[in-house]
Amino acid sequence: MSRLSEKYLQELEDDFIFELGYQEWLRENMSEPTEYELDEMEQDYLQKQSHFVSNRIITHKSLNNPNYQPTKEQL
Repeated sequence: MSRLSEKYLQELEDDFIFELGYQEWLRENMSEPTEYELDEMEQDYLQKQSHFVSNRIITHKSLNNPNYQPTKEQL
C-alpha cells in the first residue's frame, strides 16, 4: 500500500477510536432524566410560554424612565 493510503487508514482508525471513547464516556456519565426532572422542565417551559401568550398593556408614558420623551412618529 502507498504511504498515503496507510496514513488515511490510520486516521480513520484513530477517529473511530476517539468517537468510540466519547460514546462510552457519554454512556457512563449521562443518564436519562428522572420523572421529577421532566416535570420540572415541563413546568419551566409552561411558565416561559405563558410569558409570551399573555396580553400586555403598553402605556404612552414610560414607567421605568419618567424623563423619556418619545418622538411624534412613535406615538
